[in-house]
Amino acid sequence: NFGSIQDARGVLWLKGTRMRNAGSLSVAGGTMWIDQGASIDNQGVIAAYGRPIEIGRGTSATVKGGVIEGSGTGMLHNQGTVTLLQPLTLNHTGADHTNSGTIDATAADWTLTQGGTTPSFTNTGTITIGSGRTWTINNGTLNQAGGSIGGAGTLSLQSVTANFTTNFTNATTVLTVNNSTLNGPGTITNATGKTLSLRYSTIGANSALINQGLLLLNGSVVVDGPLTTNPSTTIRLEGDGTSGFATL
Repeated sequence: NFGSIQDARGVLWLKGTRMRNAGSLSVAGGTMWIDQGASIDNQGVIAAYGRPIEIGRGTSATVKGGVIEGSGTGMLHNQGTVTLLQPLTLNHTGADHTNSGTIDATAADWTLTQGGTTPSFTNTGTITIGSGRTWTINNGTLNQAGGSIGGAGTLSLQSVTANFTTNFTNATTVLTVNNSTLNGPGTITNATGKTLSLRYSTIGANSALINQGLLLLNGSVVVDGPLTTNPSTTIRLEGDGTSGFATL
């Protein structure tokens, strides 16, 4: 597809399809299903306006990069296996995304940009971030309600409210936090030999921060929950060229 494919009301079902999309593939008022081994080489835009894009639905699908966007209640629901082979941007307004399956980002960076009213991404499945790869979340809410976020890559939270029902450790997966709030009831552990950087961020009262390595603080950082540390660990308040100060 080098032009535009649109579905106004029904279901656009890419079932076991192999497709190269260099144009626009969209639904407005309808639903898009990508599943049963479908492989989309997305070099353009896949869009949903008003209804979900459902990837996997208990089976598997491969999306090779590009942009997935939408507005209204358009969103991503993954119940199967999604494999990212090239950088992907997921950009919806006012959407409540869900993953109860597997998202494999071992081979590509993934950017989730959330806007509008109370946007969120809820994970109860498995998300794997590959070494040297980054899952960046801009704005909105991350609900880590079950399953896992893992892999040797980086989870980067930028102006996000992150609610961790499960415990999270950076023993394998790097965590960077900027202008964000981390809530529990799950704990956040900065593992032995690792560095956790918090910049203008808050650890909520219903969470707990366990420091076993180097905790690096920039700007104003608030820890409302329990903070556990010991003599072999370090908490460093460090101003830099951007914030110029650090407080705890």
